Parts: sequence; C-alpha cells; structure tokens
Amino acid sequence: MESKANFALIGTFVLISIIGIVTFIAYISGRQFDQTYNEYVVVYDTPPRGISVGSEVRYNGLIMGEVTDTELDPQNPNNVFIRIRVKSSTPVLKDTYGQIEPLGLTGLSYIQLFAGGSSERIVLPSGRGEFAKIRGVGSQIDTLLGGSESVIDNVNLALSRTVAILGPEATEDFHGILANINTITSAIANSDISSQRLEQFLTTYEQTGRDISAAAVSVDGAAQDISKFLQSGELKAVLVEMETALLKTQATLDAYKVLAQDGTVLSEELRRTVEQFSTVGLQDLFVTLSDLRAFTETLNRVSDDLERNPLGFIVGQERETMELPQ
Repeated sequence: MESKANFALIGTFVLISIIGIVTFIAYISGRQFDQTYNEYVVVYDTPPRGISVGSEVRYNGLIMGEVTDTELDPQNPNNVFIRIRVKSSTPVLKDTYGQIEPLGLTGLSYIQLFAGGSSERIVLPSGRGEFAKIRGVGSQIDTLLGGSESVIDNVNLALSRTVAILGPEATEDFHGILANINTITSAIANSDISSQRLEQFLTTYEQTGRDISAAAVSVDGAAQDISKFLQSGELKAVLVEMETALLKTQATLDAYKVLAQDGTVLSEELRRTVEQFSTVGLQDLFVTLSDLRAFTETLNRVSDDLERNPLGFIVGQERETMELPQ
C-alpha cells in the first residue's frame, strides 16, 4: 500500500513538472494559445536570402508572426512563395508589401511588412488551401549586390578612360597649362596694382551693392503697393465698372445687329422695288413720254394755227361750195 502511494506521488510530480515545462516554454516563446492568425503568401521574384521556416515577420518593426513554409512557384521557378502567418489584428492592406531585412550581422533575415497607402484591407480567400498574396521586395543590400557587376564595369570603364586621358600628350598639355598659369600669376604679381586703385575698385563694388540693395527695396515696395492695390476694393470696383461697360457694349452690339438685320430687309425690299420699276415702270414712263411728246407737238401745231389765223381758228375755216351744173 505504501509503495502504491509513492508511485502515485511520483506520477503526480512528473505530470505537474511536464505541465510547468510546457507552460514555461510557451511563456518563453511568447505564444498565446488564444491568439488567432491569418495566413498569407509573400511572392518574391528575387532570392529571399536568410529566410527560412521560423523566421520573424514584423509589421512596422513589431513581431507579428513567423514564416511557416517556403516553396517555389510551380509555374515560374524564378518566383519564391513564402508562406507566413501573422496575428489577425495585423492591418494587412491591399498594397501591403514584404521587404527582406537583415537581422544584424548573423546572416539571417526577417520579413518586414509595410502598410502602403491604401485604406482597404486585403480580402482573404474563402477556399481551403488558398492564401492571399502579398508582393515581396528584396533587401537594399541584395539590390546593391545585384547591381555590383554593372558598378564594377562602370568603374573599370572610367579607369580605362582616365588612363587614356592621362597619356604622354595629355601630360605635356597639362604641364603647359600649369606653366601658363604660373606666367599669369607672375604677371599679376609684378603688375603695379596700387592699393589706391584696389581700394577704389572695392569702393565702387560696395557702392554698386548698395545701389542694387536700394533697387531691391524699391522693387519690394512696389510689389507691396501692388499687393495692397490687389487686396483693396478699388480693383473690385474697377472690375465691376468694366463688367458694366462690357454689358452695355454687348447691348449696343445687339442693337446694331438688329439694325443691320432691319437694314438688310429694307435693302432687299428696295432692290425688289427697283427691279419692279426697271421692268414695268420704265415701260410706262417711256409710253408716257411718247404721249407727252405727241401732245406737245399737237400744242405746237395749235399754237402755230392760232398765230397764223386766230379768227379762222376760233370760227373755223369757211367751207368751200361747189356749184353743180344745171
């Protein structure tokens, strides 16, 4: 009976120890059993150096999850799928991207998630085995190392061109330039530039600076006056008067337009009248003038007859009698 009690005590102690160890490990690892996670796939088109299962996933510097799996894209081997899981409270947006960041000097790396500029959260697929995809970006060091070959090529090209420039002929030309500079500086040193002339030049230069400063002050004052005029109500009144004048001008132009239309109608009526007169009126006038000419000739004959024989004209000519033979 006593041995059975000892075994039970030992078993209870071992069970409590296992529970304590598991609790301690869970506490050390920082995991929470009641925490929910969302899974995503980060797609990289460059090698994600230093990333493996268990690598950290951070969001703006805070640890929010870990890498759960790594695999190649079966359709394009150049792409790498990194499956991650992060806390469901992590605001993963539509334009969130994951960048590789080095973890100190250990050679390891972690994935840093950046929010982007969108305000809409990414939509999680409802199907089993499907994951929302996040765009992956390589680290800055990888980008630098990836372009190191072109940098080295450019450096070699620059060195070769420098060697070509610094040839024997270029060296002689450079020595000639130095000799010319030496000659110019010697001539300046030997010239009789007196301190008085130098002081006069400096005085003139100072006066020029003062004049420029005064001109700048004047321009500034004019700009302030213009600004005050623009901010005052005078400009508004002038604009109102201009608008009124433009409205009156528009009304005048409309009146002239109506007058022009009336003039067009009047000229059309006058043209029709002239055409009618030219077709019918001229013929009537010609007949009238002919009748008037005939009437004038008749009056002339009557006047002549009256002048030659007034009595005969009034009494009438005596009728001639003819005797008939018996």
